[in-house]
Amino acid sequence: MAHGGGGGTDLMACKQEEEVENKAAWLLGIKTLKIQPYHLPPLGPLDVKVRIKALGICGSDVHHFKMCELCCQEANGYRT
Repeated sequence: MAHGGGGGTDLMACKQEEEVENKAAWLLGIKTLKIQPYHLPPLGPLDVKVRIKALGICGSDVHHFKMCELCCQEANGYRT
């Protein structure tokens, strides 16, 4: 049995050195949202990476989208 009780997947065999790019919703201004690349930081020794199957939008995110004037760009999402 593989370490951790998994099936046959060796999680340690995953490439840790390459830069990983993800997508993030960037709030660029009032009612201006753009999906752009986001580079993930390297995993630490106690970190895990999970695959997201679905997501939702928080009411505070909708508020920022409609109302807020931003002084800088930010990745939007629940407590990014």
